[in-house]
Amino acid sequence: MGVDDSFEVESRWKEQVFYWEGQRGFLFDAGWGVSPPVLYVPPADEWDACTPLWMHGRRDLILLRLETHSRHRIAEGPYPRSQGGLTREV
Repeated sequence: MGVDDSFEVESRWKEQVFYWEGQRGFLFDAGWGVSPPVLYVPPADEWDACTPLWMHGRRDLILLRLETHSRHRIAEGPYPRSQGGLTREV
């Protein structure tokens, strides 16, 4: 998966793709039964309602990074609202 000084795209399981910026992260749902696999993201009009505050207003940049580094096709779809972000030890 993709790693950069400022972010990381990590796949842990067939249907889990994590986007990290330092210790902050977000889990995106994915589907692996097709080629290329699919990464599901909230639609533009729902992005801020579905992502943590640190991701608000940054959808285009984050999707570009996911598309470039995840090896998944990006697809918009319904998403749970108000998903909390993740943290990890670095």
